[in-house]
Amino acid sequence: MTSALTERSPVRPNDATLAARPEQFRYRRSMPRTILLGVAAVAAFIALALVLVNFESIRENASDMTGRRSGLKGIVAPGLVLLTAFFGVLFAWLAIAVSHVWERVETGVRLKPMYFTVDGDVAVGNALYERFLTGDPAKYRPIPNHKKGALTVGVYRADADRLAFVTIEIRGGKQVHPWPLITMSDRAYGLIRRLNHGDLVRSPGALDAVLDS
Repeated sequence: MTSALTERSPVRPNDATLAARPEQFRYRRSMPRTILLGVAAVAAFIALALVLVNFESIRENASDMTGRRSGLKGIVAPGLVLLTAFFGVLFAWLAIAVSHVWERVETGVRLKPMYFTVDGDVAVGNALYERFLTGDPAKYRPIPNHKKGALTVGVYRADADRLAFVTIEIRGGKQVHPWPLITMSDRAYGLIRRLNHGDLVRSPGALDAVLDS
């Protein structure tokens, strides 16, 4: 495992292993994604403005609700304010914070990521690292994937370059401890290219016959 890297920037690269290799990888803003999320944020804020301007009208119309919906009379207008404000803030944050992609410096090929959270310690990270070094799906599957955990596994494919990269990191406070980068090419790339997120968290089984073909 390599030395610790400290997280600094508020919009920082999400993978310390790749960030430590600026000659190989760059983390850049995706303009299409930024524009799409920016437009969604603007639309949500416009909707918020319309709700605020027509707040009394919405409340009056809601007062005519009868039957099962009558209990919603008092919350329709405030609910629309909260809902549109929430989505406006959410889309604006996404446009600023997560509209970035990794790409290879040499070729400009964008990396297609898959991320996994593992509840484990350094020993678990070492075991995962050794399994991925084999390049054999029968050895590195299944990747234990949890809702919470200190370990992060990143699998990145550069399909146009016929390469894949695997990163493993463990986080403790503001420190990120990465293992060395694993690069897969040739047969190892061909095998991992056939696996999606669901395949990687499943144990080897019937899929192996397809991988071996």
